[in-house]
Amino acid sequence: MSSRTFIISTAIMVMMVCGDARSQIGPPIYGQVISQTRGPVAGVTVSLVHPTLGRSTPVFSQQNGAYFFANVPPGQTYYIEAYWGNTLLYRGS
Repeated sequence: MSSRTFIISTAIMVMMVCGDARSQIGPPIYGQVISQTRGPVAGVTVSLVHPTLGRSTPVFSQQNGAYFFANVPPGQTYYIEAYWGNTLLYRGS
């Protein structure tokens, strides 16, 4: 794949957890990888990166470009990295 401009769409689903101190799982993080000219892009490697905790286990964008991270620790700030092979396509929040 040549150098094309990709847009990574990320949404954080907000969930309210009331009074449960045992909860160590935050809301899922999900999004979609799309190009500016061709729509959804499948097969892109997407990772969550935390400055201190490091990189999550990567996931691959699906046929519709969707990616999903479950079991994300709450109260942390992450950024998204997307790669096509060894080529960084996107790094940001």
